[in-house]
Amino acid sequence: MSIPTSQQLCEALSGDLNRPGAATVTKVVNDSARKTFTASLGGAVLEFPHKQPDGGYWDGFKFYGSGMRSKVRIKRTKVEPA
Repeated sequence: MSIPTSQQLCEALSGDLNRPGAATVTKVVNDSARKTFTASLGGAVLEFPHKQPDGGYWDGFKFYGSGMRSKVRIKRTKVEPA
């Protein structure tokens, strides 16, 4: 299995955050300088590092305006074999 590029990870995260019936998330942005992916969710900012420790979940933080944050964990969609 090949190692996914940051662009492939960005697309996968965007797909998982924008599932039907979920809260509307704006486009996921790849901040390559900081090695993070960021997205906006109703006034909060979600931030996920490029390197994820768990293959089954996206682990990151949700920031609320002035810096208050909480951990966020979102289940990943399994990659279908080609």
